[in-house]
Amino acid sequence: MGLFLRQTEDRSELQTKIATELQEKLRASSIEESDPVEPQLLANQHNTRTAGVIITFLVFILIVVAIIAVSKL
Repeated sequence: MGLFLRQTEDRSELQTKIATELQEKLRASSIEESDPVEPQLLANQHNTRTAGVIITFLVFILIVVAIIAVSKL
């Protein structure tokens, strides 16, 4: 019992071994999580085209002009 109380190391060999194994598992799981897989549902989704963006912008400008014209009446 006297030897147990007089330990100079912070960790025993078993604690060091377990800590090393847990760190390796953590590294392995973080590598697997860093590669997200895109769901198959999103594979063939619609992509926004530049024409849609231009039309949306023109409609927005038309609404702003209509609001200005109505407010001047």
